[in-house]
Amino acid sequence: MKVPQVGTSAIYDELAKGADFLPRIQLYTKGKAIDKHLIVSGHYGVPKSDDEIIDLGESIDIILIARRPKAVDISDTEAIVVSYDPASEEFQRIQDESAESESGCMFGISYLVLERSTGELYEFFFGSKSLRAAAKTLNGYFAITQDDIDATKAAGKNVDGLQPRPARPVTLTSRLVEKGKFTWHVPEFAACSTPFSSSPGQDAINQEAEKFVSAKSEGVTKVENVKRRAR
Repeated sequence: MKVPQVGTSAIYDELAKGADFLPRIQLYTKGKAIDKHLIVSGHYGVPKSDDEIIDLGESIDIILIARRPKAVDISDTEAIVVSYDPASEEFQRIQDESAESESGCMFGISYLVLERSTGELYEFFFGSKSLRAAAKTLNGYFAITQDDIDATKAAGKNVDGLQPRPARPVTLTSRLVEKGKFTWHVPEFAACSTPFSSSPGQDAINQEAEKFVSAKSEGVTKVENVKRRAR
């Protein structure tokens, strides 16, 4: 039986995405999503709405495509403030206030990643204290360019044996940290040997990477304005 549609199913999957916003991956450890049984603690997931999360499981494979600094203030959920410029007053304010308990402020490294099982691009924000510490290891899987090597050498550091290379695939699992009465999960990393058999295509990856690293950093973005544009 011929399916009654114009074009392929891939066209309709693309149209059903709605607004042109990059989805995100996060490591879930506690909170409403777990209380509502939307996902299991210690699993990675892609939030779709307040009531839907794509559960990617306790282990995911990714390739780091791009990275940028990011600071977020979610203290006002109607107007979330985002800054990408570490030298800006807004970024510095968020960074300073992030030290306060329940401030709603986070800062760190935002990665553009390709996830193997879905073959899709996502943002993965390492914005908490424990995630920033983990990012030091994750950065070791990022691509090395000749410019990086030259800059390292100019800083007086040893570059013997260091050669340009593409980003290395990495497997992310998690580990439960227990400190007094508090517990939370942190990522752990290992080299990935499983082939990446699907992706949006190199042109789409390059286009998204350019958008990712060229996001305006001289100002802030308020979610109330983004919502209006998405209608």
